[in-house]
Amino acid sequence: MAFGRRTARHAGAASLDVTQGVIWKQLLLLCVPIFFSSFFQQAHALINTFILGQFGGKLALGGVQSTASLFELAVGFSVGLGAGCAVISGQFFGSHDDARLSRSIHTAMTVALVLGLAISVLGVIFIPHILELMGTPKDLMGEAVPYSRFYAAAMVCSLVLNMGSALLRSVGDTRTPALIIASGCLINACLDILFVAVLGLEAMGCGMATAITLTINATSMTVRLMRAKGAWRLDLRKLGIDGRICKSMLATGLPLGIQSSLYSISNIILQSTVNTFGTDAVTGWGLSSRLDAFIWMVTEALGVSMTTFAAQNFGARNYERMRRGYHTSLVITVCVVGGMSAILVAFVGPLSRLFIDDPAVTDYTTLMLHFIAPFYLFYSIVDNTSGAIRGSGESLRPMLLTILGTVVFRVIWLLVVVPQHHAIETMLMVYPVTWILTAILFVAYHHWGHWLRHAEARADKLNRGVV
Repeated sequence: MAFGRRTARHAGAASLDVTQGVIWKQLLLLCVPIFFSSFFQQAHALINTFILGQFGGKLALGGVQSTASLFELAVGFSVGLGAGCAVISGQFFGSHDDARLSRSIHTAMTVALVLGLAISVLGVIFIPHILELMGTPKDLMGEAVPYSRFYAAAMVCSLVLNMGSALLRSVGDTRTPALIIASGCLINACLDILFVAVLGLEAMGCGMATAITLTINATSMTVRLMRAKGAWRLDLRKLGIDGRICKSMLATGLPLGIQSSLYSISNIILQSTVNTFGTDAVTGWGLSSRLDAFIWMVTEALGVSMTTFAAQNFGARNYERMRRGYHTSLVITVCVVGGMSAILVAFVGPLSRLFIDDPAVTDYTTLMLHFIAPFYLFYSIVDNTSGAIRGSGESLRPMLLTILGTVVFRVIWLLVVVPQHHAIETMLMVYPVTWILTAILFVAYHHWGHWLRHAEARADKLNRGVV
């Protein structure tokens, strides 16, 4: 039987119970709104890139791109922490435990608010020093610093937004986050045009637009949670931390947050390596990360959907359905991600020229994606497999596997191999090598590890602690 106290079915039409029904349909019902949520997030970034490239010039565009890996660090941690907290909420939803579901929502949002304020304050103060340590080219610092300070100031809003999105997805409501982010994308586009194209504020104007957009989105997310009709309704008067639930959430969320942070730190080291190849390489690298965004959107959507699917079914103790959902998600991944990767390789040149008409930047962008795009499928397999495992609340060992495969080996490659063979092709090889290695590690652990046993023991312990 499912752990936790059983209650009546949850109210609220926006939620989705995936513990029964046709698996592939339910995965798509979860996945499609998550994809569009990611789409509008990336559209936000693409709009920034396009407007800066057209009205701000190479230095403004390069200044923003040089900070990308830095903010991936902070956002990645918040997304990882939110996903971990949402796993626990999803398990409570799957087991119909309304009381603990409500407490988990308030605990998670309190953690996001407190942690977000700390990150914002520290970010605004230390941004210039961090950019210098990253080896950001001096001709880009004048654009990078003001942009970064505005973005850092809004990180508290980013954490609240990401936590709220994760919590809604845990109960199957993937549509609301997509709608909020879509409206934010439209607002951001208008603000970008005003601050960059009309007022000529360049990178700083882009930062202002981003900060305002994040503030509006976080407010909208909070209001939506306050108006929810199920047990996941947010009441600001109940904000606070339930010690037992918080401990369980942190046990699941911190490994995800730390993993995302370490992954981003390796990307910062990678960005520092890219910086050694000059401004054109920096700009081309940033542009390549925009062009492959659609593939990452699909990968992320499938991974998050698998996590939600696994969490709810784990709460219901439906382990066979978890296994079938994992295999179904892998089939979808192979078909969709493989096809999109092939299209990107074929059309990367014309696509890059849509953003900035600079032959040197186009050449770098094309070279970069030709090296790494054929191997996206391996990372997608990692995302699906880790999502299936983490849905059970088991996140420590997946974190260790990810760190070993995509962080430790990557850093060794960048700090040892690349300096001996200082060529951009040598640097780019780090992606296919580490992705293939990590995919092998995860598939082996999923089939032969004892992750489900560990997760069951943790869930039983939490359940016995309820008075």
